Amino acid sequence: MRIDQVTPHFLPDVGGVESHVHQLARYLLSRGHEVVVHTSQHSPRRTRLPQAEVIDGITVRRYRNVVRLGYYATVFRPEIRGADLVHLHGYGHWSNDWSARRGAGSVPIVYSLHHGLANPSSTPMAALRRDVYDRFIGFPTLRRSNLLVAASQADVEWLHRREFEHARVEVIPTGLEADAFELGDAERGHTRAGVESYVLFVGRLHREKSIDDLLRAFASLASKNLGLVIVGPDAGVRHSLESLAHDLHVADRVRFLGEVDEPTKRDLLAGCEVLVLPSFYESQGIVILEAWAQGRPVIASRVGGVPYVVREGVDGLTYRWGHVRELSEKLASLLADPGRAERIGSAGRERVQTEFAWDTIAPRFLVWYETLIAERRADEAPSQG
Repeated sequence: MRIDQVTPHFLPDVGGVESHVHQLARYLLSRGHEVVVHTSQHSPRRTRLPQAEVIDGITVRRYRNVVRLGYYATVFRPEIRGADLVHLHGYGHWSNDWSARRGAGSVPIVYSLHHGLANPSSTPMAALRRDVYDRFIGFPTLRRSNLLVAASQADVEWLHRREFEHARVEVIPTGLEADAFELGDAERGHTRAGVESYVLFVGRLHREKSIDDLLRAFASLASKNLGLVIVGPDAGVRHSLESLAHDLHVADRVRFLGEVDEPTKRDLLAGCEVLVLPSFYESQGIVILEAWAQGRPVIASRVGGVPYVVREGVDGLTYRWGHVRELSEKLASLLADPGRAERIGSAGRERVQTEFAWDTIAPRFLVWYETLIAERRADEAPSQG
């Protein structure tokens, strides 16, 4: 069968959605299926990518944006012909809405919500825009879809509160590929970080990641031999974070490493004392799984899908978003008890290996694809008779 995937961006751009689509496509190809990825020709890095190419056997078709107002608020018009099923990625991405309107009724549609439906708006104006989008664009797309794939139970509850009880919804988390389980070299991590002992953040440097809260919590810790390493591409706040670190008198202990490759990320995770994810919202938090794969403990804000992923005190710690003092206390307690930190990290590694490995998750998508295609063909059979 042929499965067409529609996603805001794809390789060589990197990110959680891009990685998810890549791994899913590779799995389908390994099972003898055809995959076509439809995506934007415009990279977030402000470069224009080729209209067509093949990456790891995956046919990639890229389109110029008709509307371009941001990562999600863009429209390109995929030309989808000959697909047995269309899989859309990312709620709120306008090209998915356009594709669903064009494809509804002709082929089954699977809609992976990824960053989440339950994501609260950060400002009143954002809340107003979200309400208008939901009512007039987003909800119709959800209803046109044959299967909604949520990253966590938080989205399922959101759907039910809005009378989507009868929609077919499946919780399928984003998984880790085999490389993520290769143990990094902690000593190389220390060398790359430039410090022997450090707290780690990995993710986009965006205001909704609340890295400023982490900086303030870090500054309150008593240890002067501890570093803070911040890894990820700048999404508009690096300069302000550097200024804050200076104002807090910790600039000499904070390292901004920018983007790193996957082996380096594994080394940095392996070498950290703890990974902290202080986000305003996370539908799942893929970096939590990546830290667990390296046997490291995590502390994360208790938002979105995080409470459904992290078992408090077992494989991680959580705190109320925005409560810097609580984050500081959780950090101090974990850093003061290395044995507990190791137990938490080991529990995380054991869990991620059994529940979040891509080889466990990908077959669930294939089962749904086959089911939906079979149902569509059965529905069409009488009319063809």
